[in-house]
Amino acid sequence: MAPPHERPALPVPDRYLDAPAGAAAASAAATAWRDFSSDSSLNALVDLALANNRDLRSALLRVEEARAAYGIQRSDRLPTIAAALDAARARVPGDLNVSGRPVVGSQFQLGVGLSSWELDLWGRVRSLNEAALQSYLATDAARRAATSSIVAQVANSYLGLLEYDKRLALARRTVANRAESLHIFRRRVELGATSRLELTQVDLLWRQASALVAQLEQARATQAHALALLVGAPIDLPPAGDRLDGAAMFRAVEPGIPSDLLLQRPDIVAAEHALKAANANIGAARAAFFPRIALTGSLGTASAALDGLFKSGSSAWTFAPSISLPIFDGGRRQASLDLATVRRDQAITAYEQVVQSA
Repeated sequence: MAPPHERPALPVPDRYLDAPAGAAAASAAATAWRDFSSDSSLNALVDLALANNRDLRSALLRVEEARAAYGIQRSDRLPTIAAALDAARARVPGDLNVSGRPVVGSQFQLGVGLSSWELDLWGRVRSLNEAALQSYLATDAARRAATSSIVAQVANSYLGLLEYDKRLALARRTVANRAESLHIFRRRVELGATSRLELTQVDLLWRQASALVAQLEQARATQAHALALLVGAPIDLPPAGDRLDGAAMFRAVEPGIPSDLLLQRPDIVAAEHALKAANANIGAARAAFFPRIALTGSLGTASAALDGLFKSGSSAWTFAPSISLPIFDGGRRQASLDLATVRRDQAITAYEQVVQSA
């Protein structure tokens, strides 16, 4: 009953308009982050973040949650078989039986059976199972997208920290130079070789440079705290000075072509799995218009005495198939189908938006 999955047309050009010429570098899609980065400090930070970042832990737990939900839904395709031992003892007043005297009786029953197992003739249970599977796969792809995002955020924060270190080194050299100039102009004022106005101007430049150093130190501390939050553990990164050379830290890569994103970017993979789940939900909503056939039955022994359960002639069984089809539900099933269809259309729009953003 589910409509076949058709990948929407890409709302993007088939090539990057500003892609560099030449193909000497490796494809970005085929490059692992460890191969891309050659900075040992950055690699250590990324490893620490992948082990301790709380957002990534939450993503992993959501994957486990989706896996458990899929396991629950998958179990509906198989009958639930249970063993049961029932015992009952009752007293019937005399005016309610033929003998006219009160009767006390017992009943014991032992058996195995299945309860309300649906014969999935129209694929309703299979569609719900497929929807749960695709939701689980989408969650796992979202977990991989979160991992890539954490790697990128740690790298960007680390580069931002190195940038502040380099700016601080330049600003401190500027402060030292202007302090030396201030000392020279003070001596010149003392000797009468220059005016006090020029000394004031030089002093103002020195104060401005000192204030800039304080601002950069505060900004670096904020950046270091943000990086520690991403990593999820305390870190100690001493100032790196002028050590900021992107060409030496990272390997050159080629962007490839936009269609590579469909196979490589986990956020797009997650959006496509969500679209498949929406299609499966349409199948379940369509199957609800057809009769539901369920089987209930048991096989065992029954006796008025406990020691008679395993005697000859005590076997007992029940078989109770049922067919149900709502005749009037106030438009509930049609509304459920309309809801599933609208959610499928929303999933298509979300997929196209994710592709454009990627």
